[in-house]
Amino acid sequence: MKFKFAYIFCLILLFSCKPKKAVVTEVVDLPQNEISRVQENSKETLEKPFVILISLDGFRYDYAERYGATNLLNFDVKADKMISSFPTKTFPNHYAIVSGLYPGNNGLVSNSFYIPTLKEHYKIRDRGAVRNKEYYKGTPLWVLASEQEMVTASMFWVGSEAPIKDTHPTYYFNYNGRVTNEQRVNQTVEWLKLPEKKRPHFITLYFSLTDDVGHRFGPNSAEIEKAVKLIDATIGDLISKTDKLDLPINIVVVSDHGMKEVDIDNIIYFEDVIPKNVIYSDSFPLMVYSDDTKMIDSLYTNFKKDSLRVNVYKKANMPKHYHYKVDDDSVGDLIVMPKAPYTFGKRSYTFSKGNSTHGYDPTTTEEMGAIFYATGPAFKKNQQIDAFENVHVYPLISEILELDYSHLKIDGKKEVLESIIKK
Repeated sequence: MKFKFAYIFCLILLFSCKPKKAVVTEVVDLPQNEISRVQENSKETLEKPFVILISLDGFRYDYAERYGATNLLNFDVKADKMISSFPTKTFPNHYAIVSGLYPGNNGLVSNSFYIPTLKEHYKIRDRGAVRNKEYYKGTPLWVLASEQEMVTASMFWVGSEAPIKDTHPTYYFNYNGRVTNEQRVNQTVEWLKLPEKKRPHFITLYFSLTDDVGHRFGPNSAEIEKAVKLIDATIGDLISKTDKLDLPINIVVVSDHGMKEVDIDNIIYFEDVIPKNVIYSDSFPLMVYSDDTKMIDSLYTNFKKDSLRVNVYKKANMPKHYHYKVDDDSVGDLIVMPKAPYTFGKRSYTFSKGNSTHGYDPTTTEEMGAIFYATGPAFKKNQQIDAFENVHVYPLISEILELDYSHLKIDGKKEVLESIIKK
């Protein structure tokens, strides 16, 4: 009966919305006959604090100051920026944050890639691939929490739809972009109103607005300024509502990457160079998969001629900061990365003024910088900290939630952010 409260709330959302407005089309991705077996918090967990991890997709490191995101700027902890992992794409970085592993180690080497041994492509719009646990490595935070008898919830996050280690967040939704930001906030609050044994202590929450607007209009547009202020107001709404719950709630706001306007007059049409019937993934980086060494050598030579616009590597000589492994089948035999502000394109697509993107090397493209803001009883006040890599968020949240992760091999280090936590 305790869980039915949240279930009924979701149904009310579904049927009370007008047809033209966004609706919640799914409740939790569990058959209804399994609801009675939803995990409960252990006695020890009941004494622990709460963490809401929020992602503002594509929210560049300088947006808050430039466009007056007053709620974020009032947070207890602010980083100069958070350094995204390579490649600075959505799926690899969201999963890096919740796994503590660089994309080269967490299984998602890009937004799209190919695994020759499986003869399968991973693409972010392929729901079957997105929900296939075989693509995800590591132990995401909700799995770590579940293993230690802590209830979790996810209002959208990369990996949450897949049964990684045969575990989902206790409550979660399949991604649905039509769900309004207000509904996402309200669902988060309703989870926190559940009876304490059913109440999630770790929640992920995702918003796409600044990425959607940034791609179309660019990081210097009036449209992105409006989007930043709208999403900041959403954060303010969440804080206002959670403050009334009288719970030790900590809020961590991050983004996956930044955004940069592209040179629309010098598009790299890679399909003019790659032979037909060759397997490749066309995200950043462009990766070509082939055992034909002569063909790879030929492509390498051709792309090398365009050194103004691209960096090209064979698998054996990839830069170390990519964190790609030579023996990883999902990494292409040839890797081509555009240099900002150049980008890949297809003849069938027309770019327009303001078109922007991300994915560039974070060590050479400042605009790929992401955000980190934190507030709540676990954090010290008035902390302005230096830039750090996003894999270090994992041990930070684990420490706050008192989760043991000592048995895991992760890239994140607790020493990087431990100074911002109250002792």
